[in-house]
Amino acid sequence: MMKMEKESDDKSADLKNREGMMLSERHQQILAIMEAGVEYSTEQVAEKIGLKGPRTRQLLNELENKELLDCIGTTKRRRYIKPVD
Repeated sequence: MMKMEKESDDKSADLKNREGMMLSERHQQILAIMEAGVEYSTEQVAEKIGLKGPRTRQLLNELENKELLDCIGTTKRRRYIKPVD
């Protein structure tokens, strides 16, 4: 039983990125699917990770606030870009 509890704890645990910021599995999933220097709409990211638009937009905005993504445009024309290292 303890092993099962540990596995579920691991799945829900937040992980740190290279700057030491806490990132959820969803945040990491988004960063993993985005290619550096390429613009993505919320809908494109949502389709790739299997979430609805509003939740995806929230995650993308959180990543922008952590300065892990750049954002250009407004409202419907808004695009997110993973900076080139």
